[in-house]
Amino acid sequence: MSKSSAPFSINPSGRPVGAEIVGIDIAKGFDDATFKLIDDTFNENGVLVFRHQNITEENHIAFTKRFGGIGPNTFASYHAHPKFPDEMLIISNIKENGEYIGNPDAGHTWHTDQSYTERPPRATILYATEVPMRDGKSLGDTLYASAAAAYDALPEDVKQRIAGLKAIHNIAARKRGGDAPKRVNATLKDQYADAIHPVVRTHPFTGRKSIYVREGECTGIVDMPNSEALPLIEELSRHITKDEFVYRHQWQAGDLIIWDNCTVQHLALKDYGPDDRRHIHRTVVLGTKPF
Repeated sequence: MSKSSAPFSINPSGRPVGAEIVGIDIAKGFDDATFKLIDDTFNENGVLVFRHQNITEENHIAFTKRFGGIGPNTFASYHAHPKFPDEMLIISNIKENGEYIGNPDAGHTWHTDQSYTERPPRATILYATEVPMRDGKSLGDTLYASAAAAYDALPEDVKQRIAGLKAIHNIAARKRGGDAPKRVNATLKDQYADAIHPVVRTHPFTGRKSIYVREGECTGIVDMPNSEALPLIEELSRHITKDEFVYRHQWQAGDLIIWDNCTVQHLALKDYGPDDRRHIHRTVVLGTKPF
């Protein structure tokens, strides 16, 4: 089956990352040949959007497993789905009995998911059941930056400078919002040692190179003084999030989005209030050790 004969159409975002898949009902499922085309399209575009989905948690988990199995979620102890605690997290600002039913402060700084682990997830999959709205407009957009396009745009002397370097990723480095710092400092930082990953990461399926550092996630570069390493990390981080590399997604209820953590960094905008309901289910796909 070729892409021209695929049972779906592809609407590119017009940006260096992102495409919408039209014609796939995830709840109904699809055969292996169709999935192979979806997987190839994912590897090419970094972010795939499936709108107007109506799926169960079981559908969501089954879809995730097609990409390589369910990966571990760092914050499962705090925001796990009550029915599927090992597979799914809840992102939500909705309260029941005075307590948030999910993480209300997820993703409000630029990052790539769980880079502080030895094997960061290949992909993250979000499914939105409620999206904050105001005056008929959705709020809480997510920005996705192509770290692959950013690498391609680097001057050759910078590419040579960063070739072979390894960065130090630390779970407690980021200044997270809400009560996350308290949780990280009290428990999670003791569970995760520093992870060492290449500054330039090679995609395991396409071979494309991406910048794999993030200010606020990386605390240094191996065998480089911080006086040199931290400005370099900051410079690369700002380069990745230049407007020309970014796709901005405006959420709708029923959206399912999958993004590639090897080539994409993201930021969730917090432009809504506590009464603007937001509810999302999250899974991650097993990944491999970056190289």
